[in-house]
Amino acid sequence: MKGIIAGILISLMAVPAAHAKVVAKVGNLEITEQEVARRIQQMPPQYQSAFASEQGKKKFIDQLTQEKLIYLQAKKENYDTNADVLKQLDQVKQGLMIRQYMTDTLSKIKVSEEEMKKYYDEHGAQFMAGAKVMAKHILCKTGEEAKAARDRVLKGEEFEDVAKEVSTGPSGKKGGDLGWFSKGQMVPEFEKVAFSLEKNGVSEPVKTQFGYHIIKVYDKTAETVKSFEEARAELEQKLNRTRQKQHMDEMILKL
Repeated sequence: MKGIIAGILISLMAVPAAHAKVVAKVGNLEITEQEVARRIQQMPPQYQSAFASEQGKKKFIDQLTQEKLIYLQAKKENYDTNADVLKQLDQVKQGLMIRQYMTDTLSKIKVSEEEMKKYYDEHGAQFMAGAKVMAKHILCKTGEEAKAARDRVLKGEEFEDVAKEVSTGPSGKKGGDLGWFSKGQMVPEFEKVAFSLEKNGVSEPVKTQFGYHIIKVYDKTAETVKSFEEARAELEQKLNRTRQKQHMDEMILKL
């Protein structure tokens, strides 16, 4: 209930832009297109879609109109001086002040280009781009079935066709395609063989908890170090977050 009241209060306190188109008037209050769009945007995605159409927006404007009618009636009955309202209003004010203070304070704390480059040079190992493999597989229930599938591939049948026909895995319908994956994304037994294969290599049956796999590697990339520019966004976010936390800890200790 407090969240709803806070939302209404924040909405009513918002000052519409001078050029905003007014879509409804309720007493001396105006409902603008800007307010309608903002309030819909604040909703969870599943509710936003309900008001996306013109009909939906009209319905939402009706809801805002009712909201403002109740507000005007409450004001008429002096609820702007009601003790419970003032208490909740003070809580909303505190929250707004805290958020705005944090935003303004932390926005000033940013690392320099030189600091980022220095950190990058000293911690290069943190910016490794791991090796990747692009592979397809055929999953069978038994080793004999997997061996038979492998023999068909080695005799010239297309790997994808065999996968679609015999693979029991969810990727079977799309020819066993697993796309690109890095280390740590597959079970260890599967990963070890996949990363050991050369490009276009076809594995012997590989047993995992899911069954027996035949793996074919279509492409692979070696482990590389990201350039400074490639790592820049990640680096800036990491260092800014660290610096901001340090600043907040020092500020709280001082306070």
